Amino acid sequence: MAVQLPAEKILVMADQAEIAGLIVPQLQEAGFATTWARDGEAAMAALEGEEFSLALLDIMPPEANGIEVLSHIRKSGKNTAVIMMIAQGNENLTVECVKAGVDDYLSKPFAADDMLQRVMRAIANRRVLLEKQRLEQEKDDFVSMLSHDMKNPLTAVIGSIDIIREGRLGPVNEEQAEYLHAAIDSCNEVIAMIDNLLDIHRFEAGRMQVKIAEYGVGEILRAVTRRFTRIAEHDGIRLKERLSHETPKIAVDKNAFSRVIANLLANAIKFTPEGGEIVVSCRCLKGADVPWARLPAYVTLPDGFMEQGCFVRVSIRDTGSGIQAGDQGRIFERHVPSRNGVGRERGGSGLGLSFCKMAVEICGGIIWVENEGGDGSEFIILLPCYLNGTECSGQ
Repeated sequence: MAVQLPAEKILVMADQAEIAGLIVPQLQEAGFATTWARDGEAAMAALEGEEFSLALLDIMPPEANGIEVLSHIRKSGKNTAVIMMIAQGNENLTVECVKAGVDDYLSKPFAADDMLQRVMRAIANRRVLLEKQRLEQEKDDFVSMLSHDMKNPLTAVIGSIDIIREGRLGPVNEEQAEYLHAAIDSCNEVIAMIDNLLDIHRFEAGRMQVKIAEYGVGEILRAVTRRFTRIAEHDGIRLKERLSHETPKIAVDKNAFSRVIANLLANAIKFTPEGGEIVVSCRCLKGADVPWARLPAYVTLPDGFMEQGCFVRVSIRDTGSGIQAGDQGRIFERHVPSRNGVGRERGGSGLGLSFCKMAVEICGGIIWVENEGGDGSEFIILLPCYLNGTECSGQ
């Protein structure tokens, strides 16, 4: 037996019974359930008690007018579509209706066929909007699930492997310890991908919380580099630091900036062959010494960025496979693999560099990549000094 779906509800607000007497039967004959409200106050009372798919509003009834009812609907967060009925000679009110968020309007007098066609179209558009909102909610739920239902078990796995690796459950030889190290690294890589996905989603939804404060860039770089030293040594890669001791401080979110450096180092290690080299460096630049003309076209400068007098330049340079010139801007987009060249590994989620770009920009800086003479790549971050008047040696 076919399930009978409930009829979609339409609210008709018209102060003249004659107009309502013409509209309501036509809507009912088309299969809609209708409610008539004589004025704006009655319409708003009806909206409080029921959920309507569409409101067909007369713009100039007594009490609250159609625009007030429309504003009430939009402020309440209801997904009710709205069509405004406007008498000829009042077309100048159309702009005001559009600003208030109307979906469509009818000029009185209007033909029944035209009215029904606009009603059908507005309701169809509402269905599309509701479906889009449903999919967005599903995406939010999925992202939340990643955070709670995947990260927690992975953290437990890492803890269990670490107990075995440390020999607390019995002796572990060198080869076994290497495999256990590799398992922990792989789990941490999955957690990093989940974190990148979560934070990209928060950035795009405008819900990313950042705490900008003053930090020494060398302190952050040393702490992150230290975490990757063993991984680099295991892969036969030299990981070096060239950090200026006189670098001014920067204003960043420490956690976000640390993850930017971690993502860049993880990529560098992934695509640098055994025997290669990765260099982490930072130095101060005067504004006049920044090669502005050489910045790639995909870099968008924040307002007033070039007027800053002092910058900190952070660099992650490797001797890996390099990046083709045509791909250098695309790699900062979501789900674009970080490199297409030949290296120890290929591919990737395409999330790490997208997160890097968003995080650097929210800290007021810019990021780009350059090829090192066709041999390897250099990712460069440029951030304003914490105090614009800071003395900068330009070394």
